[in-house]
Amino acid sequence: MRRLVGRSVVAAVAAVLISTVGSAPATPRQPPRARTAALYNLKAYPLASFTWFPRFPHTGEAISLVSTSKGVTSPIVAYAWDVADNGPFGPFITGRQLTTTMFATPASHQVRLRVTSADGASSIAVQTIQMSTPPPGVLFPFPIVRIVGTVFHSRVKLKQLAVKAPAGALINITCQGHRCPVRSARRPAATRGARAVWARFHPFERLLAAGAVLEIRVSRNAEVGAYTRFAVRRSRLPVRADSCLDPAGVKPVACPSS
Repeated sequence: MRRLVGRSVVAAVAAVLISTVGSAPATPRQPPRARTAALYNLKAYPLASFTWFPRFPHTGEAISLVSTSKGVTSPIVAYAWDVADNGPFGPFITGRQLTTTMFATPASHQVRLRVTSADGASSIAVQTIQMSTPPPGVLFPFPIVRIVGTVFHSRVKLKQLAVKAPAGALINITCQGHRCPVRSARRPAATRGARAVWARFHPFERLLAAGAVLEIRVSRNAEVGAYTRFAVRRSRLPVRADSCLDPAGVKPVACPSS
């Protein structure tokens, strides 16, 4: 029982109580989940969900994110959005069901929404926003860079640094600044048959001190590639910037919008 979390706890406890004491008559118009939680005074987790418009945005285009979440036995009072591909959640702002964002690259981007109800229960919804197809001359499928870690006062503990890029692409990662775990790594994109898969860069999955800067470049032939810069700052959240890479595979440039 201790290993169960979230909704599993509610379902498991409710099943045990119902089997031993029986269930009370249902209240009209109440959903089964709300009846169970109210009957046994359990905390029911809200149902987190959201949608966005336009459905297939271009790079640099404003995207409206709209929460369609619902409370079960307690109203939702706080919303927190993560639009940084597994980055930190933004601040809780009561009643902020709608927010806007934009993405600088034509990659597929992961967005998370965490909602919290008045009784303190929270749920998270995760969806991937598929950007519009890049114009000719741009690396396709466009690379995705995943950076996941824990932020401390003056450093970041990277838990995952991974890149997903199409066959034939070259991934080049450099680290500048004080106490980089390694200075550079270079390898071709990982594939399984014709399908791109995640390539992990374990040597960088260490503690990065304030001032460290990671630069990830993904290039292929003379195509427009991908560029990501990740900088660790003291007493502040790290900064991540994504853009395209010039056909020479050296300088970051703005991504074509269509």
